[in-house]
Amino acid sequence: MKKFTGALAFVILLFAFSASPAFAHTHLDTSDPEEGSTVTEPLDSITLYFETVIEESAVMELHAEDGTEVALDNLTVNDDEFSADVTEPLENGTYTISWDIIGVDGHPMEDSISFEVDIEETAVEEEENTDAAEDTENAEDGSEEQADENEAASENNVQEEAADDTNSNTLLIAVLVIAIVAVIAIVLLKRKK
Repeated sequence: MKKFTGALAFVILLFAFSASPAFAHTHLDTSDPEEGSTVTEPLDSITLYFETVIEESAVMELHAEDGTEVALDNLTVNDDEFSADVTEPLENGTYTISWDIIGVDGHPMEDSISFEVDIEETAVEEEENTDAAEDTENAEDGSEEQADENEAASENNVQEEAADDTNSNTLLIAVLVIAIVAVIAIVLLKRKK
């Protein structure tokens, strides 16, 4: 009987530890700008580095503290790196970078980080004067297209996330049911002695 109990305990532990990777999610490793940092120079690009390779369908948005979306251009995924160009000079204040990605493991992840911009006014004015003519034309055309693409990708990711969460929950429930049945079987077998 002790052999049976030991074998049963081994099988339960095997299920418990083999299920753990199924619930692993891709997380942000680091970013530029970093969470909570203060940017003192004009920001030309944003780069997010993840713990694993991410899929091309990734979405990134930048919002000012009043909720206004700041246009991003050239969103690029390169393995575990996700970057975008900031199309207009950022005014001083708090900004939030939000993203919606799918890791190579198939798990979606949606999160955000915030940072501060505190640039001397002369640097902001120089940057605005240099890029004003180019940015106005490019931002209008690119931001509308990017907004449409981001919205469509976001809707698809929400649907995929709901399906993945259902599969993960089903697997967790199955493992728990097996564990409970095993414990009940052990208790009943010990009582019969």
